[in-house]
Amino acid sequence: MMETVRGKCITQLRLLGAIDSIQMRYWSKLKAPQKIAIMDILLSLLEFAASYNSSSNLRTRMHHIPPQRPPPNLLRQEISGTSIYLEILHKSTTVSGSGNEENLKSLAEEKLVSFCGQILREASDLQPVTGEASSADIHRVLDLRAPVIVKVLKGMCRMDAQIFKKNLRAFYPLITKLVCCDQMDVRGALGDLFSTQLTALLP
Repeated sequence: MMETVRGKCITQLRLLGAIDSIQMRYWSKLKAPQKIAIMDILLSLLEFAASYNSSSNLRTRMHHIPPQRPPPNLLRQEISGTSIYLEILHKSTTVSGSGNEENLKSLAEEKLVSFCGQILREASDLQPVTGEASSADIHRVLDLRAPVIVKVLKGMCRMDAQIFKKNLRAFYPLITKLVCCDQMDVRGALGDLFSTQLTALLP
């Protein structure tokens, strides 16, 4: 099974590299249906990596290896995919023009809000209740997943201010649950998000 996963991961990393090259060089030349197809391909790659990197799966694999070693994971693939996915969604939410482009903008906004909300929700659900200490397994999972969480928080710093404001009611409870997390890089990214997006909303 591990050989199958490893082979699929290598193939998908190469596909991510090709998609990244396309979005950097040719994105503005692609038609809306082509851009949507690339978004869907990227999301399917991310969902595969994220399911393998889920909290329950990581914790299960932790019990079969020495504590000093990280469990088998596809974090490199998930981090790379997250970075590319956020980049194309940001590009697509800042376009204006024909009806097709406006439809693309609306769809990209929906995908961006959904993706960021999902990552934040998964991270906030792992945070211990106030006054309780997190288990060692949960702490290790959060350490492993911190780079993905940071990518999303930094991506939200670049989110169109109107999109962020419109979805603040959904984002805010998830963001505040991460304030007391033990991962300092996540706290730093939260600080950037507060100063970039939330400060602008203060009267």
